[in-house]
Amino acid sequence: MRSMPLPVTRRQDLVDEWRAALAIARKELRIATRYPLNLANEVLQPLYQFLLPSLLLGATFAVGGRALGLASLTGTEDLAGFLFLGVVVAGLVGAAFWEIAFSFKREMDTGTLEPAWLTPTRPETFVIGRAIGAIVIAGATSLVLIVVGFAVFGASYSAGFLAALPAIALASFSMLGIGYLVASAVLMLREPTFFVDATSFLFATASGVAFPITVLPILVRPVAYLLPTTYALDLLRHFALGTRPLLDPWVEWLALVALALVTMALGRFVFLRTEHRMRIRGTLGQH
Repeated sequence: MRSMPLPVTRRQDLVDEWRAALAIARKELRIATRYPLNLANEVLQPLYQFLLPSLLLGATFAVGGRALGLASLTGTEDLAGFLFLGVVVAGLVGAAFWEIAFSFKREMDTGTLEPAWLTPTRPETFVIGRAIGAIVIAGATSLVLIVVGFAVFGASYSAGFLAALPAIALASFSMLGIGYLVASAVLMLREPTFFVDATSFLFATASGVAFPITVLPILVRPVAYLLPTTYALDLLRHFALGTRPLLDPWVEWLALVALALVTMALGRFVFLRTEHRMRIRGTLGQH
């Protein structure tokens, strides 16, 4: 019997892997919806841990009810809008570090990682499936928070918000690559909780979710310019609030595209090398 042509086989493999990724995403979403209190906490936690303290602190230092310092640095006095849009990118960071990467630690603890990777599905497909589910949840959470910011805290967004959605999509693609990198570290570390917690916090902070990155120390600021989330958030605030961009918008768009390609290629390469090394050493399930 004559075998199928190679291109057809590869095409079918890609279709099968995509179906597997969607199945994994559906499983993650189904699990999430079974615990509605956890879903509610996705909205409440940013409110009471970050947004409310930041808004109160900003009101404390306001002059005549105006955020003059923020206006001088960014071009907008809308503190609520500035902070609530920051939560959009913070959600992407949390999805990459906790829902994508740290999920491998949870599977190690439950003993399901090795059986899952013995299936015909490629290991990187598990990352993609979890990424789809995590980004859907992060997007829904961000939408709810944006509405809360508008309806309750007086945040004002312009219709230009929609023009920044491609920037968020590119940042999501980049965070998939970051998820691959962090997942590689999670697989190698015996106890990665502190690593994931610390790096996710630093990543979100350097992206400017809570303040303009121009206030960062001069030695730290170059790191912020290497993060795709910095440009995505800057464009989002520029289109939605009319803030002054860090760079010319076309430069930031090019940076987003370049970083998406680089992070995805590098992250997938490191993840596959890590997975191959652990399979050879037989340490995949050790934790």
